[in-house]
Amino acid sequence: MGKRIAILGVLLVLCGSLRGGNTIRIGGKGFILSLTEPDGWKIDFGAAVQLANFVMHPASSSWRKSSVVAFGRFTPRGADQKLEAFVDRDAEEFQKTCPFYEIQELDLKVVSSRKYLVRTHSCPGQRDEIVAVTEVPGFFVTFVLSSNHRDSLESAIPPFKEMLASFHWEVQPSSARPPEPKPR
Repeated sequence: MGKRIAILGVLLVLCGSLRGGNTIRIGGKGFILSLTEPDGWKIDFGAAVQLANFVMHPASSSWRKSSVVAFGRFTPRGADQKLEAFVDRDAEEFQKTCPFYEIQELDLKVVSSRKYLVRTHSCPGQRDEIVAVTEVPGFFVTFVLSSNHRDSLESAIPPFKEMLASFHWEVQPSSARPPEPKPR
């Protein structure tokens, strides 16, 4: 009985934290994905196509003017590619752009059935980022929370965690493809 109450409590906390935001559903060939905008934040699938498949920023700003931004990118993966190897390759790319980089494992304690591999990336005098990567059929999905200011980054962790917890990928009959931005 105690386990049932604990599970119900976790579900109520998760659902309660997601209630206020707008849930965005995007369909493509072979999938439907959904994300919930945390209160006070906006998710846009068409604003920054040169950077990512979608961006999330405070609703009071634009992604270009905000001191902190989150974005998501879908990378095709081969059947034999492993999540850990993909994340390690990403770290190697980061090292090339910042010779004094620091990367650390991070447990964000995201309430989700989905596994995220999470690391902090810091480049002194430049950007700090939290990178969370998961996998779905045919793709790695990379979520990045990024800022030039450590305090802005840290204050945006709760909405970032909320977005990660809301991420849902559903396979549909057909071949999988990353989402295509659709006008609102």
